[in-house]
Amino acid sequence: MTDFDVAIVGAGPAGMSAACYLAECGFQVVVLDECAAPGGQVFRSAEQVRSGRPADLKALGRHYRSGLRLIDRFRDSGVIYRPRTAVWQVSAIEEPALTIGTVSDKQAGMIQVRHIVLAAGAMERPTPFPGWTLPGVMTVGAAQTLLKSSGLVPEGRIALAGSGPLLYLYASQLIAAGKLPDIILDTRPRASWRAKAAALPALAADPRSMVRGLGWMREVRGQVPVREMTRCLRATGDDRLTSISFESHGHQFNHQTDLLLVHDGVIPNTWLAMSAGCRHHWDERQRCWAPDINGAGQTSRPSISIVGDAAGIVGADACVLHGEAVAREVAGCLADHTPVIADDGSRSLSLWRHRSLRRFLDLFYPPSGEFELPPEDDTVVCRCEEVTAGEIRRVAALGCVGPNQGKAFTRCGMGPCMGRKCGVTVSRLIAEHHGLAMDEVGHYRIRPPVKPITVGQLADLNPDATE
Repeated sequence: MTDFDVAIVGAGPAGMSAACYLAECGFQVVVLDECAAPGGQVFRSAEQVRSGRPADLKALGRHYRSGLRLIDRFRDSGVIYRPRTAVWQVSAIEEPALTIGTVSDKQAGMIQVRHIVLAAGAMERPTPFPGWTLPGVMTVGAAQTLLKSSGLVPEGRIALAGSGPLLYLYASQLIAAGKLPDIILDTRPRASWRAKAAALPALAADPRSMVRGLGWMREVRGQVPVREMTRCLRATGDDRLTSISFESHGHQFNHQTDLLLVHDGVIPNTWLAMSAGCRHHWDERQRCWAPDINGAGQTSRPSISIVGDAAGIVGADACVLHGEAVAREVAGCLADHTPVIADDGSRSLSLWRHRSLRRFLDLFYPPSGEFELPPEDDTVVCRCEEVTAGEIRRVAALGCVGPNQGKAFTRCGMGPCMGRKCGVTVSRLIAEHHGLAMDEVGHYRIRPPVKPITVGQLADLNPDATE
């Protein structure tokens, strides 16, 4: 007998939306969330900010505040919510016996479900460049997490580098919080004619989001110096970051700074889905690994669905709509249920509009070629094992044709992050050397435990016990 009808992993916009719909359909739903409260990265700590730091709500913006309505609906939905719960395993055996391994309060457990919905969200694209491992260099997403969860604003001189909407959103939030960045280094290449041509359809499809993004850019560029077409970024310092150097429009620059925040877009968080045996492919448009999806969110394993940015980057607003669409599909798979929220076509139309905007953003903010393929051999690629781009190129020259084979030569991908920070880069370097497509090179073979679990926790685990 199963413990639940549906287990949803992740409580971001997509996970909460799917959970609410399925609970309203009458299914027993459990939501497993690593965070202490619902919201995911986009709406992280929104309840805490509302109750304890209301002044910060203004700095974080209207879109962040709008997430509170979804969180309140989620709290009232009747789903079983388990915060601070990490999922370390999804059984790779055939359906219908689906088992999930969890760790909560240092206690390992197992639950059985009829269907699993993975709402793991997105992660920032790796940005290897010389000096990126220095203290004082971090991602924009990490800095934004500190702002949302604790109201922390960086001190000293701040430089931002990279491209994508999040770069300008965070800069706008810093300005609203009373902190002006010193400089922004925009690594985006000159916009192609395809990107420019996609601007008008995107504006017509989703004018509100376009206007919101243009507002961030106008506000930031009006107050912060921006260096366009930046390349050859390098961070320097002895024990920590003290300065950065870069090229812009063919000229070399040096800039003293205390903190460098880097961002080059986001990619789906695929690790749990890969470990569960769901097939993936290389998405050339978004330059990342993405799961094979049938219908709204069904994977190559019929009882496992993927929703939101974990299925392909679409943005927070589209994630809410996608959550409902996938939940409707799951409800149909589990029983002959009439949807309690009928789709009159408006939701499908809204989802199409958001995806039209996403296509424009993918064209307008392509990843930096120098981050994807570090040109300097001494650039560290694997932070955990300190493996450089040069070492990956050397083992490729020896005949290594895939990242899993490369582990035997370099230990790259065998550290605590299990290749999350280096996986895409390693495959790209090998593919470039051999002139192969990314699907031919493949990705790391991900095995459980996907999240850290001690031998003691495994020893105390009773697989026959229900939680």
